[in-house]
Amino acid sequence: MLQTPGRPEWVPGVEGVRTEPAWARKSRRALLIVAAGLALLLLGFDRYAAFAHRPGEDSKAVVIYTTAWCPYCAKLRTSLAASGIPYIEHDVEKSLQGQMGFWTLRGRGVPVSAIGPKVIYGYDVARIAFALQDLGYTFVPASDPQPSQGSNAGATSSSVGGSN
Repeated sequence: MLQTPGRPEWVPGVEGVRTEPAWARKSRRALLIVAAGLALLLLGFDRYAAFAHRPGEDSKAVVIYTTAWCPYCAKLRTSLAASGIPYIEHDVEKSLQGQMGFWTLRGRGVPVSAIGPKVIYGYDVARIAFALQDLGYTFVPASDPQPSQGSNAGATSSSVGGSN
C-alpha cells in the first residue's frame, strides 16, 4: 500500500476507518486551545468595553468619540467648549479606549456622543441640545463662519475660455 506523507493511512482489514499521526492530533489540539484562548480574550475585551463605555441610566457624563480630521468633530468640540460644558474626548484613531468605546456604542461614523444615558450619532444639533438640556446644560452650537459684508461670497467666476 502506498502512503502519501501527511495523509492518514488506511488500516488494513477495516474499511472506512482512518487513523492519523500523533503529531496531527497534537497540533489540532494546540490550535483549538489557542483559538479558545483568543475567543476568551476577545470576550473579555468586549465585556470590559461594555462596562467602561456604555452609559448607564443615571450617567451625567458627556463623552465624545471623535477624530482629528473630522470637521463635525471640531464643530462639536468648539460648541461644547463655548457652552462651558465639561466633556471627555476619545480619539477613535489614536487610542485603544476610543476604539473600544466606539465599537461598544456601535459607531459607524464620527462624532459619536454619549450624553448622560443617551447616545447620539453624528452632529445632530437638536438631539445634542435636548440631551444636554436634560443634564442641566445650555448648548450653544458653533455657527459656520459668516462671510464679511464686503466680499462676493457665493459668487463664482471663471476665466476659462478667455476674457470678454
